[in-house]
Amino acid sequence: MGKIIFSYRIAYDMGFAPCIDNNVFTLACCKGGQIRNGKNIMTGLRYQVGQHHYKNPIDEIYLFGIHKNAMLYYARITDVITMNEYFSTQGKSVYGDRTDQIYDAEAGILKRNDLLPHIHPKGSGQNEQDRNGHYVLVSRQFTYFGKNAPAIDAEILCRLPKNREVKRYADSCSEYEIIHSYAMGLIGSFQGVIGAPHDSLYD
Repeated sequence: MGKIIFSYRIAYDMGFAPCIDNNVFTLACCKGGQIRNGKNIMTGLRYQVGQHHYKNPIDEIYLFGIHKNAMLYYARITDVITMNEYFSTQGKSVYGDRTDQIYDAEAGILKRNDLLPHIHPKGSGQNEQDRNGHYVLVSRQFTYFGKNAPAIDAEILCRLPKNREVKRYADSCSEYEIIHSYAMGLIGSFQGVIGAPHDSLYD
């Protein structure tokens, strides 16, 4: 069994991506991919993690979320499912009423639910980027700090993403143990939600 950390920077922390409702962490929207010259580029965090999980199903996968040079959360991924599974009627019954359930899965097609409040940009381009993620990442073992996010020490920060790219650290490299030990030292143990998001979800 291998171990791997995926790290990325979060521009906005609204309790939407990631969603932390009901003390369950989900990353179901955003972080999907890009569209360049009309072509889908599968570079997003959700797609990368999902692909790794299905190719290496027994690996331990961790996410390290950075917001303004602070550790917003550290999560061990406990489940990876497709967006179609998550947004289906059955998926919604399993995970309950959640802020990030902005799509409906109808006959295998994801459709934006326009009856929901404007909590995420609408439009075919944004929807396509969401769908490029393909997977929903779920964690029941996480600590989400929100506004209480601790500043990351400089010697660790220099090893983490400086921009919006995704970086990965496998346990075959020394950086994995350095970053994992640092994160676990900050959280002590996975405590769930211990702080409110930085930003208001609604206008």
